Amino acid sequence: MKTAGRRRAVLALLPVLLGTAACGSGTEEAPGEAVYGVPLAQQFHAATAATREAGTSRFLATLTYATSGAKTVERASGTQDYAARTSSATHELHIPADFPEKDAGYIGEAARVAVATAGDDVYVRRDDSSWLRYSPAAFTVLGDGAEELSVHAAGEVAPWSGTLADLVPRSVPREEPRREKDGSRVYEVTALPENAAGLLPSSVKVGPGDSWGDEQVPMTVRLDAEGRLSEVTADLRPLLDILHEDGILKEVTSLRASYTLSEFGEPVDNGVPAEGVEDAEKTVASLDALDPGRCADHNTGVASRMVVRTVDCAAPHDILVVAQVVLDETIPGKKTDKDPDWFAKKKCDTAFAEAPDSLLRESRLPGKTLAYAGSAVQGLQVAQGQTSTTVTGTYTCFVVDEDLTER
Repeated sequence: MKTAGRRRAVLALLPVLLGTAACGSGTEEAPGEAVYGVPLAQQFHAATAATREAGTSRFLATLTYATSGAKTVERASGTQDYAARTSSATHELHIPADFPEKDAGYIGEAARVAVATAGDDVYVRRDDSSWLRYSPAAFTVLGDGAEELSVHAAGEVAPWSGTLADLVPRSVPREEPRREKDGSRVYEVTALPENAAGLLPSSVKVGPGDSWGDEQVPMTVRLDAEGRLSEVTADLRPLLDILHEDGILKEVTSLRASYTLSEFGEPVDNGVPAEGVEDAEKTVASLDALDPGRCADHNTGVASRMVVRTVDCAAPHDILVVAQVVLDETIPGKKTDKDPDWFAKKKCDTAFAEAPDSLLRESRLPGKTLAYAGSAVQGLQVAQGQTSTTVTGTYTCFVVDEDLTER
């Protein structure tokens, strides 16, 4: 332990040491000068570069849906290696029992999965299954069904994308930041609503599409004393208002996102599996692409129920495809009191009745039930002065484990 006299001696030397440093090469910068020394409009781009130069970091990203009496949180936490363009994370979605059922259906299925990214590839593992590697080719084949995974592939900003970090360099500070006692700076800025919508799961965005209005999304950005990105929060209320107009998340009263970084420069394990990996392009498919008689399960790491893992019917599975049906209905009048699912169920009931017994035998086993899934659109057409409603779409009819229909 240093004595009081020792401390005085050290303090007495400080002016000399500081003076010596000041008289050196003259190239040393004050902490954060590479960020705070540039024009205000350029500071977020400089901060993004300074964050990457740290080499590694630990991150936490959350998306919180709150109603008057319940809260659902989607959470991703892990580490990033900026130079290697890799990340390793745990992705969790917790939905409490008292959260409104309809809104929960839009958000997704409660789950906890391990995810790793390496450049354009995303690896995912659920429970004790093998790792699945989703390459850009697999994402192209699966389309929107795998969007929740594809958005996390390494991007220009960070090895784990799909967070508020992506919005920072796309926003421009207009007012000088507030300086905190620890040397950090706090900025109040806004983001374009269409950019902020990238934070939402595709199942939520089904209504608005690309039409997110003109109201900007308020964000608070904190940079640490070194000028590195430290924390970002955003109030997504403008997006929620648009969703409400389409009848989505009607009981959700608050929608907020957050992102924090810590432990810069600490050693990390990139978590990218070296063995026991299956190629998703070969084993994962869209449910509506499977021929009758094919079997599959939902252990894909993807939230969409339309994305499945194909397996041999002799192996454990939770889906047996019975038929693929196409809706092409025309009903006189401007509207019908029946929704597309009514027509799909009618088609599937016929398909089940006509299916060979070898396909239906499984549906009679304990814990099995008949189900259907797909999508359709309604529209109006006028021909020879007569108005009618059209219903078109595609659906898969299948045998499924009963517990999956309850999720």
